[in-house]
Amino acid sequence: MAVVIHRALGGLLLAGASLWACSMELPKPPPELHYKFNVIPVGMGPSQLLTADLNKDGNDDIVSVNAKDSTLTVLLGKGDGTFAAASTLPVLAEPTSVALGDVNGDGYPDLVANARGAEAVSIVIAKAPGVFHPARRHRTGKVPLTVILDDFNHDGRPDLAVPLTFDKMEIHLGRGGGLFTRGTTYSTGSRSFSGVSGDFDRDGHTDIALATSSRQASAIRLFRGRGDGTFGKPARLAEGLQPLVIIKKDMNGDGLDDLISASGQGDNLYLLASRGDGGFEAEITFSGGGGPMALVADQFNDDGLMDVAVANSRSSSFSMVVRRADGGFWFPTRDYVVEGGTPLAITSGDYNSDGLRDIAVASNAYNTVEIYLRRRFFR
Repeated sequence: MAVVIHRALGGLLLAGASLWACSMELPKPPPELHYKFNVIPVGMGPSQLLTADLNKDGNDDIVSVNAKDSTLTVLLGKGDGTFAAASTLPVLAEPTSVALGDVNGDGYPDLVANARGAEAVSIVIAKAPGVFHPARRHRTGKVPLTVILDDFNHDGRPDLAVPLTFDKMEIHLGRGGGLFTRGTTYSTGSRSFSGVSGDFDRDGHTDIALATSSRQASAIRLFRGRGDGTFGKPARLAEGLQPLVIIKKDMNGDGLDDLISASGQGDNLYLLASRGDGGFEAEITFSGGGGPMALVADQFNDDGLMDVAVANSRSSSFSMVVRRADGGFWFPTRDYVVEGGTPLAITSGDYNSDGLRDIAVASNAYNTVEIYLRRRFFR
């Protein structure tokens, strides 16, 4: 009899547990932080977006890199979420990346774009803030995949790092006046479509981190600068994770640039926290949507923590991945449908001058940029 009673009580306990499990709420995405405000036509095949104050009026502007018609679209912000009529800058064939810097020393921001179809980069010099001369050509090796602009030799002039399709990276040293001289070429182990620069080992010299990916070898390769425009043999981070795109941001407020990458392996995203000596902690894995192709990190809500927004090429959306106080990321994410589909580029800025961080995302299929403004009150 005792065995029968025990089994009956066990059945009741199991049934109660099942009812409790059924009554549990599934995890919810974070609040809806943004809303679509505007859709702006740009050139054909937007592949990267850059936010900067190009005309020095205090408002955030946007540059769209358009691979299919070989143009840059410049959108000068009015400070209310809208933009002046777009200006179109023809550049060399098939640009996919742009960098911003004063390459001729006149105090105006200039633009440098790769040209995958021209074995060159386009140097676009500003003749006034936000107004540009026609692009001029600077020759590189075959199929420049991206461009990184920074001062690698401490002479006060921006230099260029240009990863090429045949597993190489060229350094081009700035001479002033928007001119460059080719320096050393380095092996990258595999192709790199994305890279960032920064002093990751705090030795006072600028380093370069590349996302390199192939079936045979993939890693984040960290080239440590020597301060004279040359670099040492690269260290390998996040090996085997197939990083496709990489950005840098201080994600934990310690004053060090951390690395965030999107992977072709399982649609994963990875955060590598810097130790400040050129080394990084073990990666924190998180995710957005399908086919992550572009990232931006910013404070998108009011908790003071850095969040990540990711453009998902395959799921035609961008995902808001909110940071948790314990250092991880909130899941599930808040996803926003990009009506044009195939978003390959994303950026952030304060486009309506309200002190909150907004998002711009590009549709590669519809040739548009969609502006999402931050809500002051969440839903």
